[in-house]
Amino acid sequence: MSSTAGPGPGPGPGRGRLPELTGDARVDRWREHRASVRAELVEATLRAIDEYGPDLSIDDVVKTAEIPRPKLYRFFEDKDALFDAVAERIQQLVIERVAPQFDLTGTALGLVRSALTAYVDLVAERPNLFRFLVGAHFTENRSAMALVDGGRPMSDAIVAAVALIVTGRGGDGEHLEYFVDAILGAVALGVLRWLNTPTIAKGALVDELTAVVWGAASASAAARGITLDPDERLSSPQ
Repeated sequence: MSSTAGPGPGPGPGRGRLPELTGDARVDRWREHRASVRAELVEATLRAIDEYGPDLSIDDVVKTAEIPRPKLYRFFEDKDALFDAVAERIQQLVIERVAPQFDLTGTALGLVRSALTAYVDLVAERPNLFRFLVGAHFTENRSAMALVDGGRPMSDAIVAAVALIVTGRGGDGEHLEYFVDAILGAVALGVLRWLNTPTIAKGALVDELTAVVWGAASASAAARGITLDPDERLSSPQ
């Protein structure tokens, strides 16, 4: 596709976010090493989730990473810290797959369908990562707010992309996070049902989700003062 509206994926903890340099070469080398090892451990945990499922144990992680348990805890203070970084990395995988589908040279309905297709394809390829992401914050020591906060990287990226479309057409781009969060929740629930009980084909699932998301997007756009024509190209007139 020739152009995208969405922001590029940022370097989260699972991608080895570059630490701030201090000017002390020794300290900076250690910070870079620490960031690199943390990223490697996150990627190893993703592989462990693929193999052992979303309810994996730390033993599964260290076995996959081929490291002793004490080394893991030198880089992550506890299991929750590791799993938080893993959840953020999974969101980045979703953003990397979906963001290129925000093509302003295409139609609004085509954008919705292609984004959902990319998302469902990723879920079908690595279903345990999706199950982990959905369930990552539903633990007895977490609040409901932790679920909202944990999902912000993906939500914020989509809000930024949708805001470009809405404001580019003269609509009100404020407070789109509520619309996006509602859509993400609905899509996640539908995909989870499909994973657990795949009574329809993947293409049919995309059709169902497209109808829901397009209906909500059309209604939200109308409330913001614009009309979305499913067959009209999104590019703003020059």
